[in-house]
Amino acid sequence: MSENSSRLQTAQWVIERQLAWIVAADAKVAVVVAIDTAMIAALATAFAAAKSATPWAIALSLTAALLTVVAMACAATSLLPRTSGPQSSFLYFGTIARSPPADYVEAFSKASVDELLHDWALQIHRNAEIAARKHLLVRRAVGWSFAGAFAWVFAIGLLVRP
Repeated sequence: MSENSSRLQTAQWVIERQLAWIVAADAKVAVVVAIDTAMIAALATAFAAAKSATPWAIALSLTAALLTVVAMACAATSLLPRTSGPQSSFLYFGTIARSPPADYVEAFSKASVDELLHDWALQIHRNAEIAARKHLLVRRAVGWSFAGAFAWVFAIGLLVRP
């Protein structure tokens, strides 16, 4: 096996790792959104059931709701597809889909190991950019959720007290 064939196998493994990082970020979004939705529902229920809401309860409720909505916006943004890709690629689905099947099959079957390695390396880099952006947005979503939770605890405490 040539050195570049071995590198191509390594590149394929690295692509799979990059895709796993992307999936991991998407899975964390589900947790953030579920917790934030429950917090907003509980806050709305407590607010509706409160006999009288003090100015502090109102301010903390609005703060908690706002911070939680910002967290969910970050989470939702992390799920937006990032489909900008290269004009020519044997690997990127968008480029493959734009190519007639016969043209893609012919080009792929004629591609050298060096061309495939170059293509895989570019895709690895693009997937790393996507994973980094997703994890940044998830980290921000978690941070906003924690900030919202802090205000939420005090708002709920003020709203449910007798």
